[in-house]
Formats: sequence, C-alpha cells, structure tokens
Amino acid sequence: MAGVWKWGGAILASAMVAAGLPPGAAAEDIKLQLKGGGFEVSGELKSFDGKRYLVVSPVFGQLTIEADRFDCLSPNCPKTPVALLAPVGGRGGAAGGEIAIAGSNTIGNAMMPALIEAYAESAGLQTTKIVGTNPLDIEIKMIDRSGRDVATAKLARHGSTTSFEALEKGSAEIGMSSRRIKPEEVQRLGALGLGDMTAPTNEHIIGLDGLAVIVGPDNPAVSISIDNAAKIFAGQITDWSELGLPAGKIKVYSPQDANGTFETFDQLVMKPRKLKLTAAAKRTENHSEQSDWVAADPSGIGFVGIAYLRNAKALNIESACGLITRPTKFSMKTEEYPLTRRLYLYTAGTPKSALGRNILDFALSDAAQPVIAATDFVDQKPETLSFKDQGSRIAYALNARNEDFDLASMRTLITDISKAERLSTTLRFEIGSANLDNKAQQDIRALASLMQSSPYKGRELLLLGFADAVGSYGANLRLSVQRSRAVEGALRAAGFSGALVKGYSELAPVACNDTPESRNFNRRVEVWLR
Repeated sequence: MAGVWKWGGAILASAMVAAGLPPGAAAEDIKLQLKGGGFEVSGELKSFDGKRYLVVSPVFGQLTIEADRFDCLSPNCPKTPVALLAPVGGRGGAAGGEIAIAGSNTIGNAMMPALIEAYAESAGLQTTKIVGTNPLDIEIKMIDRSGRDVATAKLARHGSTTSFEALEKGSAEIGMSSRRIKPEEVQRLGALGLGDMTAPTNEHIIGLDGLAVIVGPDNPAVSISIDNAAKIFAGQITDWSELGLPAGKIKVYSPQDANGTFETFDQLVMKPRKLKLTAAAKRTENHSEQSDWVAADPSGIGFVGIAYLRNAKALNIESACGLITRPTKFSMKTEEYPLTRRLYLYTAGTPKSALGRNILDFALSDAAQPVIAATDFVDQKPETLSFKDQGSRIAYALNARNEDFDLASMRTLITDISKAERLSTTLRFEIGSANLDNKAQQDIRALASLMQSSPYKGRELLLLGFADAVGSYGANLRLSVQRSRAVEGALRAAGFSGALVKGYSELAPVACNDTPESRNFNRRVEVWLR
C-alpha cells in the first residue's frame, strides 16, 4: 500500500503464546493502524484483553499489538475484552479433535512425541501411545480426568521429504523436517495455493541438532577435521598414527541406523562425502551406553548428542581454514559449530484445527525449551559466555589477511566486548541483504522479552554486525552496520529500545569463507551484554 512503511522482513511486534483455541472460535479479521499513520497490520483477531490485540497476520504471523499505539479501523473492533481462547467444554484448556503430523524421523522419533505429551500435560490431560502396523506410525491419545478421549495426534515419521508430500496432499496439517524446504518444493506447494512456505507464517524453527565426536578421556586427540572424521567412520583411516597420534587401531562406535543421531551424522558428515559407515562399527540404540563404551576404550571413537557426553571427551572441530570450534551447547545455539542444523515445522499458514494451533504454539514457546533439551536436542533458551572464554576465536581473527583486516577496528571491537558477555542469540540474514531470516525473526521476539526480565533488565545491549569476506572491506562494513540497524529496528518494534549499534565488516569470522554455507555463518549480528 502506497505510503505505508514496512520494516524489511522483520517481525514488527512481539509474539504471544496462545492457548486453548477451540474449534470454530469466533475470530474475525481486523485492521489496525499506527497512530498518526504510516503502518498498518491486518489479520485475524484472536483475542483482546483491553490493552493488547492478539492478531494472526498473513504477512507477519502471530503478533501482539499494543492498543494504545494503534487505532482499530474495522467495524467489528472490540470495545471490551474478547476471550476467543475458551477451553473445549470448559475442561482443562485443551482443544479437542484430531491432528495429523508427518515427516522427519529425527524430529518425530522423540522430540515431537515429547512436545505433544508436554502440551497435553499443560492442559491437564494424560496421554497414551498406540503404535501402528508400521512402527513409524503412532497415535498419541489425550485423555481427560474422566477417562474420555478428547484429542488425538497422529504422527507419520517417514522422512523430511514426506512432510512436504503430506502438506501437498492435505493429509497433514504440520510437517516435520530436519532440513530446510527445497526451492522446487516451495514452487510446487506455492502453485497449489499453499503460499510461500519460507514465509514466517509457514516456516517455524523449533530447535537445533548438535553432535559431538567423542574419544576416551586419555586419548591425546584434541581436534579433528570433518573430512578425517568421515574417513575414520567409513573405515578409510584405521589407525591413530595416520593422524600423527600414537599408534593404535581405531575402534568405531555408532548408534543404529534408525536413530535420529545417526541420521544427523550421516547427513552432515558421511553423505556429503559419498561415504558409508564401516561394517566394523560396534552399534547400539542407547546413547549413554555408546558414550560409556568410548570412554572405556583408549582407541575408541563415536558420536553422540552433546547431552550424552558423560565421561567421554568431545573433540574440537577444525575447519579447512584453521578455525577451531569447540562442541558446546553455546556454540550450537549460535549455530557456529559445524555439526549443527536447524529443525523445522512447516504449515500452510495457521493450522486450521485448534489442536494444531495449540501444539504449534506450545512447540514454539518457552515452556517447550526444557522438553527439547531433554530429548537430546539443542533448545533455544539463551545462554551467556564471557569474553575470556572466546580467546581462540580472537586469536584467529588477529591472523586474518590484510585485505580482510583493519587493526583500528579490531582494537575497538576488543574494547567493546572485553568486559561484556556474549548472548547465544545470534541473528542471521537472507543472502546478500539486511533482511532477517525466519529464525532471527523468532529470536527477536524472545530477545525483546528477555531484555525486559530479570536478570537482564538494565544491562546495556550491544548489537554488533558482521559480514562475510566477499567484496571490499568498506562495502562489508556498511552492510554490517545496516544489519545491526535492522535488528535494532525490529527490537524497537517488539517493545525494546536503547541498544548500541555497531558494525565490524568481516572481522572475527566464526566460519571459513570458502563455501556458501560457511559464508552464511559470517553474515550475522551478535548480541553482547554489559
């Protein structure tokens, strides 16, 4: 609309977790205009508490609009609080009915059932699982206190590709995927009228997956490249002496094929190099057992989710350019650890069923984070790390090539962060732009809320923008500042203001700049607290 300002792809208001949406809730479309004009939001009204509108916008997704900042322009504007979120039959706040969820076995094996069960518990319901003829198909029935079945979630866990096939056929409302949707899938579903599946209303990041390559505590190995790890697990490197370490035949340990941890390792490490796990590997379904086997074997090596490190030692991952990354939850949450990937839920807009909306809202809520962590995945709850714990990263940055380095800027950067803590929240962008990607848009809402809560309230927030090494230092400096300003503007729209904005071009890379995937890691805004 002419003359109406839009922020470049960023969410413009803070999201609010909805609960208890009943089938057939009397939701209506409304239009809200910023007082004085210049910006409008239109969408489906979900609730109004007298101070805030909860609206689902086809452009920005679910957002909360402060009533004193906007004028309502629709004839059906509520004058008094409207609760469209009443529980089904007044029982426990849960939505009834049935929801079909299809796709990734990695997500569907443990995480999604755990999230559904936790959602049901939050609504005062008990659950029971029914395994189908094919064990990859299960039903989770939700039962009220009287023993009545009030809702059912059907899970079909046959791989990420099947999530988009199910959405295309209309046989599922929610698709689970351990990879991002492919361009051809976006085009196919868009042609069917399902909308842009990469839009924030359709693409939802629920967590991260991070693996550690482990050895025994007495093994002298400290770091390993992904290439060498792949060759070891494929049986191409069979003795530690081939890596310059004391001689000893390598013993490989691994989860079974059906395990989500194996699927992740296979996708990130083995398949890109066209390699398969050696038949000599000792295998188990139990993560703790595998970790204990490796810890007890001086020549052993394996891989586990970071939560299952136990008494084994995790190896650092060395990149081709010499950058070394430690396998910590913090580095996985920042997505700077190479064996990290995003986990997605996809929908064709807002799920039609109240049960689908409730489960999706819960999966994206703060309450879901400990559930995700308990299933051996990496949650998105922010953590902090001190400057002194990032010494290797700074040392690497100081050795950059002259064309990628500016000494005065590096001194300023070190001054800015030497007495600060870095927050694991790291905002990334669409390629070649200052437009926040979908995960960043989700993180903006959480960050705005976090900065207004204890113990963060009152601390100074630093937004430090960075770029990859493609192009001139000066051009990248301007782009890095633009990215920081984009985050500042999105935070302001979400209810938080007062951040310090700076840009540092291609200084302090967190990944090599040798591949498109690695360069994407370097296009970011880091969040620091003083």
